[in-house]
Amino acid sequence: MQKRIILILIITFLIGFLLRFYALGEIPNGMYQDETAIGYNAYSILQTGKDEYGEFLPVYFKSFGDYKLPVYIYSTVLSVAVFGLTNFAVRFPSALFGFLTLLVFFPFMKVVTKNTTYALLATILLAVTPWHLHYNRATFEISISLFLYITGSFLLSKGLRENKVYLFLLGTLLFGINIYTYNLTRILSPLLYIIILMLERKHAKRVSKSTLGATFFVGVLLLLPLIVTIFTAGGAQSASGTLIWSSAPVQAQLLEFRSYILYMPSLVQKLFFSLPLLTVWQFFVNAASYLSASFFFLTGSPHGNHGIGTVGQFYLFMLPFFFIGFFAALQRRLEGAVFFLITGAAVVTVASLTRESPHATRSFLLIPSFLYFISVGFWESYHFVLRIRNSIARNGVFVLGGFFIAFNILYYLVSYYVRFPVAYAPMWRSEDKKLAAFIKENERDYKKIIIDESTGFLYTSLLYYLRYPPQEFQRSVVRAPDDSEGFSKVRSFGKFVFKDVDWVKDMKQYDILIISTRKQLPGGVQVLAEFLYPKRPVVLSVGQDIVQFPVEDPAYVVFATNEKQ
Repeated sequence: MQKRIILILIITFLIGFLLRFYALGEIPNGMYQDETAIGYNAYSILQTGKDEYGEFLPVYFKSFGDYKLPVYIYSTVLSVAVFGLTNFAVRFPSALFGFLTLLVFFPFMKVVTKNTTYALLATILLAVTPWHLHYNRATFEISISLFLYITGSFLLSKGLRENKVYLFLLGTLLFGINIYTYNLTRILSPLLYIIILMLERKHAKRVSKSTLGATFFVGVLLLLPLIVTIFTAGGAQSASGTLIWSSAPVQAQLLEFRSYILYMPSLVQKLFFSLPLLTVWQFFVNAASYLSASFFFLTGSPHGNHGIGTVGQFYLFMLPFFFIGFFAALQRRLEGAVFFLITGAAVVTVASLTRESPHATRSFLLIPSFLYFISVGFWESYHFVLRIRNSIARNGVFVLGGFFIAFNILYYLVSYYVRFPVAYAPMWRSEDKKLAAFIKENERDYKKIIIDESTGFLYTSLLYYLRYPPQEFQRSVVRAPDDSEGFSKVRSFGKFVFKDVDWVKDMKQYDILIISTRKQLPGGVQVLAEFLYPKRPVVLSVGQDIVQFPVEDPAYVVFATNEKQ
């Protein structure tokens, strides 16, 4: 039996590795803005020890009005040093830690559930789960967060139960590091750590005072950078645009509602419709959104970078197993049920404090809880079918069920590896690399290169694909003042200028290369080059007739002003 489990795990790990690393640099097709920003900042740290703002080994990395935490970027410094500044290198930490999560998931589930079968099923499911795969194959800090949470929880639980001090301290260390991976883990990691200690309180009582002292010392050291920088721009205030009580879009929506009831008695307004009470109501609305079967099992996240639109965060076949497992685990008080229920509730609670719910990234740490209940439900269903006396009916259920599960997985794999790179090419900025290559080949022929802001072409794409010298960028960059959200646009660096093209004035200049869009281009202008997104099929219904044809959506056009004679 033990050999069979080992064999199954080896096959699972091989499949998991292949799904995470196959064509990692090519799928997704392109690099979205956070990926190029993280990649270039890692490259800049490697070359100069400074980020794009000239800050030496910063704790927080300012990027597009947000502040990124350091763990992913410093991990990328290592992969860029080994593989160079490539898509593979930038995504490598996410894929690597995603695969490492798969490796540690079995022992973690086994410790928490004390059930080898549930642990094995959950590990097999994690290897092919759309949510985990999607995030592992792109530059998402939360992939590292999940690894640290799973590994830290395993070490904490095992260390406490077996009274092994070094495991307890190591688990504490991983939870501390997790604070610096993703903005929400600054709240979530300490909360989950406290929850685990409370759930293991029977074993925690055996922890010696010296161990507690050492743990406290390690915790203070880990939290010191966070404490020292808490009132800086990258500290606590960096989350103000995300939390529901300080997010302008959320508060504006609540104020708009209040404006309709201003004629009501003042007491009614204060008791039922005050802004704090409406904000609490918004929290409950957000929390309820995480009950969405559509989000988890049907269509997934509507955000183009967080999902693929054709499947949920989990497979559809997992939906009935989740409900069966949820009620079975709680009714029978199975080992692990309380752990995954409480930790899952903690993730939902913290994620609900932010806008845009349900949010796939902020609720990513729900994966272990869901897979636990799905695994229980799968095993309960399997035994239910085994009890069917009629062998033809029993085998028929297994065949149909197996076919449905296989179809679910195949449908996702085709959706992700075949359809997704084409259908979502604009959202992943697939043509930025080709445009940057054209610019690199021709830039020496022009004294200035203007990038029209209507294109949406980002300065980080140019820096990333050109491997622009970080020293030169730090020296020459000109930025606009920060706006109300802390976002600062790059106006220029070197010979590159980002602005709205003044077609009358700019066309009169000599030796200027202009990048714009077909829509913005004036008539009579001769185009040097045009960049199109990959050809995709369009299928329309006209009455009862179906019409289909291929299209290539325009991305960028390039043209030049006259040469000076």
